[in-house]
Amino acid sequence: MEAVQIGKDMRLVGSVWHNPVERKIYQGRAGERYRGQIVLDVSTIQAQVVLEEVLGLARPLCRLRQACRVINIPQLTLSVDIATKIAAQEKVAPLVEAEVKAQTYTRVNFDLWKNVTHVVLEDEVQKRAAHDILRLHVEDAAKALAQAENSQIYAVMKTATAVTGESWNAMTTPPNNDYDPFNKIGEAIEAIEGEGYEPDFMAVPPRAWNAFIRNSYVRELVKAGIVKVAETGTTFTLPGWPGIQVIVDTGMTEATPTDSIAVLGDSTAPGIVLGNGPTESARYRNEPCGYDAFIIRQWLEPRLVVGNAIRRLTGIIT
Repeated sequence: MEAVQIGKDMRLVGSVWHNPVERKIYQGRAGERYRGQIVLDVSTIQAQVVLEEVLGLARPLCRLRQACRVINIPQLTLSVDIATKIAAQEKVAPLVEAEVKAQTYTRVNFDLWKNVTHVVLEDEVQKRAAHDILRLHVEDAAKALAQAENSQIYAVMKTATAVTGESWNAMTTPPNNDYDPFNKIGEAIEAIEGEGYEPDFMAVPPRAWNAFIRNSYVRELVKAGIVKVAETGTTFTLPGWPGIQVIVDTGMTEATPTDSIAVLGDSTAPGIVLGNGPTESARYRNEPCGYDAFIIRQWLEPRLVVGNAIRRLTGIIT
């Protein structure tokens, strides 16, 4: 892409965008599908490399995405009809035609918002650096985008129907805890299954997971190896429910520990839908100020769709 003037002191050097539906990177700004794929000029290649690195580094950090059904949206607005539930007619007599029970659909209107990170490389730092400055900035940009996405999904989780829980760390008479965490977890699972859905995740903040595995009703399971706390990453299997993955993410951390919640739900129902839009990277040069910069924009929107497929467990930390 040829450099063009975008302001008095700044000029665009190259820009690319990632189409989440086709999983391809195109030259130009988000939505410009017909300019063809990447051309081999240095400035655009640099923007592509930065975008690919940010996407690659951010993806493993977007942990709460596992709690969502992801719908890839190449543009910024879209209406999607999502099938939610179908009922069966019971005890149909011989030679009797069953009633036609149409699938229920919910229309979800997405109007994606934009999360932005800015990577700025001043000339002095670039000239003095003894290591890869760009790589460090790209890693920070990826973390920032992942944190923004996780916090926005969590904000939607907090609107789910509440189930009053019991403290996982309350201990009136040490070394035994007052409550068994599985009691209320089972109640939340039962509420979801009672609506015809199958919970496949439980999302918790680190402090709640710490209280859970140290709870006297659970720690013997840890010692026996039933609770796999040494697995790689931050996703674990909930004991007794092998189909339920525990997602541990700092984005769920509350300023006040007593506000901590655990969220259980069916990601396929879906309880929460994540509208995953395009991601764009543009490189520009500010000559008077003496710096090169990359700006990365990500469009997305999480929405609570099937309220009966998700529950939030409150009062788990005291």
